[in-house]
Amino acid sequence: MTHDDNSPSQRFPRAAGVALPLFALRGASDLGSGNILDLVPFVDWLARWHHGIVQLLPLNEAAPGEASPYAALSAFAIDPSYIAAAQVADIARSAAAQQWLGGPQVRRKRERLELAPQRERAAAYGFTLRLLEFGFAEFTVNAEAERRARFDDFCAGQAWWLDDYALFRALKERRRFASWETWPEPLRRREPAALAEARARLQVRVRFAQYLQWIAAEQWAAVRAHARHRGMRIMGDLPFVCSRDSADVWAHPELFDFSSSAGAPPDAFSATGQAWGLPLYNWSALRHSGYEWWRQRARQARELYDLFRIDHVVGLYRTYAIPAQEGGTAGFVPRDEHDQWRQGHELMSAIVAEAAPSGVIAEDLGTVPEWVRRDLTELGIPGYRVFRWERHDHGFIDPRVYPALSVATSGTHDTETLLAWWDDLGTGERAAIVSLLGLESSRAGDDSSLPLLPALRRLYDAGSSMTILPIQDVFGWPERINVPATVTADNWSYRLPVAVDQLDHVQSLRERMTAVRDMIDASGRASSAQ
Repeated sequence: MTHDDNSPSQRFPRAAGVALPLFALRGASDLGSGNILDLVPFVDWLARWHHGIVQLLPLNEAAPGEASPYAALSAFAIDPSYIAAAQVADIARSAAAQQWLGGPQVRRKRERLELAPQRERAAAYGFTLRLLEFGFAEFTVNAEAERRARFDDFCAGQAWWLDDYALFRALKERRRFASWETWPEPLRRREPAALAEARARLQVRVRFAQYLQWIAAEQWAAVRAHARHRGMRIMGDLPFVCSRDSADVWAHPELFDFSSSAGAPPDAFSATGQAWGLPLYNWSALRHSGYEWWRQRARQARELYDLFRIDHVVGLYRTYAIPAQEGGTAGFVPRDEHDQWRQGHELMSAIVAEAAPSGVIAEDLGTVPEWVRRDLTELGIPGYRVFRWERHDHGFIDPRVYPALSVATSGTHDTETLLAWWDDLGTGERAAIVSLLGLESSRAGDDSSLPLLPALRRLYDAGSSMTILPIQDVFGWPERINVPATVTADNWSYRLPVAVDQLDHVQSLRERMTAVRDMIDASGRASSAQ
């Protein structure tokens, strides 16, 4: 690859996209949560309307009772609840699976999950895993030699993370998903004899965990190939850090600092700051290794995505620490600004180098020093321009002057929707937006409705190379994904109100997409494959 081929303009051509969690897709047989193969009709739908990017939240596996995709059991494993179980050949061939699915109680549960207005993550996870256990039993007994060979090749090629993860997951199952820090000391300390004994004793469940990841990887490869065929780029999301109760922390405790937890200082999301309960990195150990664990993450992301977002990128320059025990660190780590810059610059440089040809995007929202954004620009990494937060002394900044090396958007998974935000605005701010959009001043009244189409048009006209909008804001829907620093059933449970294959059958949605397509074409963002 030449330097020009990897220039920012080549990695980030002008394009439009839509953002949503994978679990939000409503498919023909999704078992209550969007799945990998639901992306095929969604990609087709976006391509028909001249989009070029679909942005997803993290795919990482979380514990059965955990809804947030940012509290991962593994930095590398795909959540098995995203597997399209109905499309797994082993399940289709399993007489036991078909008998189970035919039972009246199971049929009722499946129907309830599929029709539920929100994702019930634990129930959907359990239902999908039960089906996959039938599939695994069928595979174990009757799989063809060619499929067994593909499975074995996958396990061998991914052993660098899969071996530890599969054993970790089997041990978690055995102990009802209790934290690894409560396990017997030989397992906590990863004594070789204890690991060998556990791997032999739990070999069936270890192999099942590997099977889940193989099926997910094969389905993902099919989606990735289809998206490339349609000229669609898939954008992923790498969480800033994984859960303390994760395979990575158990397997590599030397890379983490258990005396404190990571969080965020007061910012736009929380006036008092946020305590995440996630481990700090041991930055000296990471640096000594050449940031190899992060390099591995970038290499895997390169195989999964055309673009990927680094969550909470400022945390890679400086992490806000909250003591988890007496003597723990408080405040920013590192403390010295030059050390912060050096750490972030080294790590982000390594990530960009490993990611190529995939593009790296920085989630640079919240309290972020200006020198961090300058460094990201120097490295050719786009940051975000969220319209509601882009302001100067005279009001809102016109998106048309946003820098090309950026992503223009109306909001994120952590903000209220554009509609809800507008409803909470005062008369003065509404008037400023109406003026910016060049509309009649009468639109600024307290009871005026959101000028959604003019706002979308201005975002598509942005100077940013990419305009990626949450799907709720495209249609003016009010439901949000997450309210930071809260734990409620509404968080991480959003589902589309319409099945993917029915989006073009709803007249109001088709009319909106016709208008959006025209804006995309006029702004020079239409996918080159159209």
